[in-house]
Amino acid sequence: MLLERTNHRTLPPDYAGDVFVWDIDKTYLETRFSSVRGLLGIVAEAALDKRAVPGAVALIRALRRGPGAEPLLAPLYFVSGSPPQLRGILERKMLLDGVQHDGITFKDQFGYLRALRPKAIREQVGYKTCALLLYRRDIPGPSRWWLFGDDVESDAAVFTLFGEICAGLRGDALRQRMLTMGAQAPEVDEALRIADRLPQTPDPVARVFIRLERGRDPLAFGHPKVCPVHGFLQAALVLAQEGRIRPADVTTVAESLRAAYVPEAVVTQQAEDAVKRLGVDAALLERVRR
Repeated sequence: MLLERTNHRTLPPDYAGDVFVWDIDKTYLETRFSSVRGLLGIVAEAALDKRAVPGAVALIRALRRGPGAEPLLAPLYFVSGSPPQLRGILERKMLLDGVQHDGITFKDQFGYLRALRPKAIREQVGYKTCALLLYRRDIPGPSRWWLFGDDVESDAAVFTLFGEICAGLRGDALRQRMLTMGAQAPEVDEALRIADRLPQTPDPVARVFIRLERGRDPLAFGHPKVCPVHGFLQAALVLAQEGRIRPADVTTVAESLRAAYVPEAVVTQQAEDAVKRLGVDAALLERVRR
């Protein structure tokens, strides 16, 4: 499997708290590549050239901190479709943003080029499934996983598939599922090998937040755990209602949108849509407004 991963944190086998996993490209950062030329371009960028998605930094820091009076330092991991050559730049960007993490997985894009598998550069189903399963191997206990991605690729399908694998999806059924989703055979084989070594547990996925980068209809996502959001203010409101961040942190996310010159009308629209479509308590929204 052509990936490079780190995990700097050892949790107890029975860890039952929250685990947060974020995509990077178009979820945390406005990274864009769809060709070899674009791939070379992002490697050449400096940390200061990287632009965070509005609201992402404030929300990540709030999740890491937790909802209590004292910082929780919740486990936080990133899974990126970018190459490992970008590690130094991304880690410097995270340092500038004040974003702490416990590990990052990168996709070895240039390794796929050397292996004469250029189609695998853009195919993410197999890679992301394996990356998530490897982190699950490290944290096999009754933890609750909160996953963040976008609608540019197949994040919603991959994240929910991950939960099904943890709950027992194996063998030919898993193979056919991944091939149907567009994964390539080597990555499917690797996912099956990792899955066979995992204990079967209840589905650990609590929520899947999908940023609607392409403006897809939120109703197109039919899975009950998938929460499509137009922006991270909506995710913050849902997470505050779920007790994962402080209500004060929702205000911080909203202020970060304004600092990024997101129009006030858009901020208001996102908040109102969170009440109407996502079931956020209007009292919570009013509390945040005050």
